[in-house]
Amino acid sequence: MANIGLKMLYVALKNEDGTTIVDATKGLSETGVYAIDTNKSHMNLGAQTANISALSGTPTKINGNNEVVDISNPPSSPTVAITANLINPEVKQKLLGRQQLSSGIWVDSDKPTYAGLMIVSQSPATLEDVYYSFGMGVFTETTQNVQTNTDTAETRESDTLTFTSMGFSYFNGKNYGFARAGQTSFDKQKLFDTVFPGQTFVTASKDGTLDPSLHGGQAVDVRTDGEKDAGVGK
Repeated sequence: MANIGLKMLYVALKNEDGTTIVDATKGLSETGVYAIDTNKSHMNLGAQTANISALSGTPTKINGNNEVVDISNPPSSPTVAITANLINPEVKQKLLGRQQLSSGIWVDSDKPTYAGLMIVSQSPATLEDVYYSFGMGVFTETTQNVQTNTDTAETRESDTLTFTSMGFSYFNGKNYGFARAGQTSFDKQKLFDTVFPGQTFVTASKDGTLDPSLHGGQAVDVRTDGEKDAGVGK
C-alpha cells in the first residue's frame, strides 16, 4: 500500500525454530526486540530507507496448443535494503552473525545467524501505523566505504544492510506479512508475538513502542489516533 515516512525499524535475533532470543547478551535486548531508534545515548541515529523488493515472484506463461493456457506464479523472495544513519555497533555486529573474541574483536561465525525485522510506516490518509514484517531471515553487509574529510566538508558513511527473508512457520510458511493498525482484527501485542515469538517488548501491561527514550529522550507521543482515543499507553 502507499506509505508516508519511515517511523521505526524493530529487529530481533532468532533461534532456529523462529522463536526470539530474549536475552541482552545472547540476543539484542532483555525483551528480545530492539528498536533502531534516534537516541544518541543508545548509539542509534535512526534509519533513512528500508527498500523492500521482490514481494512477488515473476509469473511465467505456460503455453499449449499455440495458446497461453496457464500462468505459473512462483513464491516471492523478498529482500530489504536498509540505509541507517547509525545502528548501535554491537547490535549491528550481532545482526550480521559475528562473534566477539576475548580480545574484543568481532569476527564472522561459521553458522548463519537468523533474525526478524519489522518496518513501521504510516498511511497517508489516516496516519495510522502500517507494518511490514519479516519473521525469519539473514542480515548481510557487503561494503564499507570509508572516505576522508576535507577542509570544508565532513564525509559521513551510512550503515547499509541487506535483509534476505525466508519462510517462517508463524506466517504459515510464507516469508513476509502485512498489518494495518486500523484494521478490525488488529492487536499490537498479537502482531509482535507472531513476528517475534516469546518477546516481552509489547505485552498487555507494557508497550515498548511508546517509550519516549526511543526519540532522543524527548517526551514524544508516538501513539496513533486510535490508540490515543482508546487511552492506550496512559
